Amino acid sequence: MLIFQLGPDDFSKKTAIKFLATSHQAVVEFFELPEQRPNLGDFFGQDLFSKIKIVVLENLLSGYDYNKDLANKLAASKNVIVFIEAKVDKRVSSNKQWLAHKSAEVKQFLLPHGAELNEWVVKRAKALGGGIAKAAADLLAKKLGRDEAVETKFGGKVVDVKEIFDLWQADSELRKLLAYAAGREITSADVEALVVENGEVDVLKITNAIADGKKNEAFGLVGKFLGQGGDEKGLIIQLNALLSEQFRNIYALQDFLGRKISESEILEHTGWKSGRLFVLKKIASRFNPAKVKDLLVKLAALDEELKSSSTPPRVLVNLILSQLFV
Repeated sequence: MLIFQLGPDDFSKKTAIKFLATSHQAVVEFFELPEQRPNLGDFFGQDLFSKIKIVVLENLLSGYDYNKDLANKLAASKNVIVFIEAKVDKRVSSNKQWLAHKSAEVKQFLLPHGAELNEWVVKRAKALGGGIAKAAADLLAKKLGRDEAVETKFGGKVVDVKEIFDLWQADSELRKLLAYAAGREITSADVEALVVENGEVDVLKITNAIADGKKNEAFGLVGKFLGQGGDEKGLIIQLNALLSEQFRNIYALQDFLGRKISESEILEHTGWKSGRLFVLKKIASRFNPAKVKDLLVKLAALDEELKSSSTPPRVLVNLILSQLFV
């Protein structure tokens, strides 16, 4: 079987592959790096236990020239060959031939646009064993960035839509909300208390990457944040302020917890909502207090350098970020 999964919705692609693996009781093999690109002719055999294999090649199609005989064999194989592609240049003859093969399945995976995201949220909550009120689904979709999509028009028609969210993020927020709701329907108050705006979501992801010691991931997320457009120095100052606020809250919470202050007293002292405390407790548990204090000192130094130094802002932020992983 030969399948082409196209489009930006990586979450639904991977979900579809999991379903295939379960239904076929198959072994899944992933290939993502060009230097590890395998020979397609190796995909006809099964494993030692005669199980069907699902071979997934992610963004690697450009490395395989079309061959009709090989394509026929792949399409007729008991194994499942899946090409995952975010974008395919259909001007390339080889790509056009792969996608036009008569026995290949070509599936488009687009992110839900506009009100479609609301519907996805409601269905996903149900699939996860819970429920969410329509008003809460609408608020969550807005916080995820439903209304911030960038549309490209040609001749008055929308020819491309770029969403600022992905369904991994939406799924993660739903799981967090369901855990917080503890069996009841998710309400708008839950979403308001627990879910931050998309810009802050990026900072939460950066914070988690720092907690996990994932330097490359943190740098990638920072690059994504700075790639949203606008004055780079202004964006770096904004990012630094958001990170500093995040770590100040973590440090304050660790101090409260260390002094055995009750949650009700913490809420009274800080003015936080219970949902925010719920999230911060999970993050704070992953940091050593001494590390948090050190991070705050370094972020303060970055703020001072940004406002007084002639060093390019991107150089400064890379320097400070590197120090966060020492």
